[in-house]
Amino acid sequence: MTRILYEVTAKIIDPEVTDAWVAWILDEHIGDVVRAGALRGRLVRIDDTESTFAVQYEFESRDDLNRYLADRAPGLRDQGARRFGGHRVEYTRRTGEIADPKADSAESPDRQ
Repeated sequence: MTRILYEVTAKIIDPEVTDAWVAWILDEHIGDVVRAGALRGRLVRIDDTESTFAVQYEFESRDDLNRYLADRAPGLRDQGARRFGGHRVEYTRRTGEIADPKADSAESPDRQ
């Protein structure tokens, strides 16, 4: 089965919320998404920017991702909107198949 990458890119418009947003992603949100079905997640600060981040999640299958998007993502997105609503953070999302053949092997780490 091919694992799926779900990537959310966040551009933080208001620099005053950067530290709070990063803390929320690392301390709460990634864990919430993993508990909701992702295998793992990580935060990447994009080079040559002060305010753009990619949050990358790995799902076991497209069905698992679709289930997460339908059942759990709306509530988790609402949490972020309540904390950082308005135009302080802009999000884009994309998905793709993970081409790394080791991603489907026993060498791949378990859920964190």
